[in-house]
Amino acid sequence: MNRKKVTSTDVARKAGVSQSTVSMILNKKYNVSFSRETVERVECAAKELGYENEKRHSKTRISMRGTIFVICPNLTNPYYFSLLQGIEKTAQKNKYDVFLCNTRRNYQTEEKYLRKIEKLNPSGIIYTCSPSFPEIVQKLSEKIPVVHIGEKNAVQGIDTVELNSEKIGRMLAEYLLRLGHKKVAFLSTPLTKRQSARRARIKGFCQAFEETGYGDSVYVKSLPKEADVLFQEIDMEYKTGYELTRKILLEVPDLTAIVGSNDMVALGIRDALLHRHYKIPEEVSVLGCDNLLISGIHGIDLTTVEHFTGKKGEDACQVLIEKIEEKKLKKGKQTGEMIHHIEYEPRLIIRGSSGYPKNL
Repeated sequence: MNRKKVTSTDVARKAGVSQSTVSMILNKKYNVSFSRETVERVECAAKELGYENEKRHSKTRISMRGTIFVICPNLTNPYYFSLLQGIEKTAQKNKYDVFLCNTRRNYQTEEKYLRKIEKLNPSGIIYTCSPSFPEIVQKLSEKIPVVHIGEKNAVQGIDTVELNSEKIGRMLAEYLLRLGHKKVAFLSTPLTKRQSARRARIKGFCQAFEETGYGDSVYVKSLPKEADVLFQEIDMEYKTGYELTRKILLEVPDLTAIVGSNDMVALGIRDALLHRHYKIPEEVSVLGCDNLLISGIHGIDLTTVEHFTGKKGEDACQVLIEKIEEKKLKKGKQTGEMIHHIEYEPRLIIRGSSGYPKNL
């Protein structure tokens, strides 16, 4: 037999006072004066009836429904701002809030965010980089819809808006080979295990030169892996391009082209060359990757690769929202029926920073 729940009305009836009086006494609101006799009568009635104060036993819950968490490795590169703009545009259109988690490329911070997200149980998660803990993300995706923006095949079993960075590297190499460049350098930020896009770009670049017989004339230089966590200063990627260019010119002074792993690195390469009075592109061509807004400004005119950053953010958010709505229809159950893979075809943007090598 189910026992009837005792209410404040029952206590008021037994104590012979009003329900509002019972509520104020039992919730310790003494801004109104009550006689000692009235207080004791209410407390005794509540005890005899077995009344439990609902407010006393309720726990504060943070509801994150309607919120999309975005995991971002840093905010020093405008690339991530473009992704976030695309995500927020689609989220706001569909009445979702966006909560940004900046890991600062710190493993402990990223893991802490993942543990907290699991407890907060938001509507969905978007990863804008390769996860440092793919196994945790895969497990989390069984409860909360997750979409990854990043390198092709970087994470298995979740929806991905992806890019084939090996194809990008090959595209840059083939362009330089068509112009007649034979002795070139590729400069990059740290090539850690989680930086699959950087490593893939270099792989595609080097393979293209090897296939034409010039593999030995490609010089790859990057910062040490332990420097990956230092990329929090806004100019770190720029400094990487600048300092690595200074070093590579001492080692290989007759390079005809230098490629940066992204546009920020390429801008550092450009300034290092100009400060040493090299003419761009007459003496050295400079290429990047990302097609940031600044790269097309007159006077910079950086040859780069467009891979539609903002659109990737929009599509990732749209895929996520569709998964969220599908989950609602299934009453909270993940279907696991379909995994989305949206791949963008990169496009070479040729500008004034690249040209034929000086010896042709």
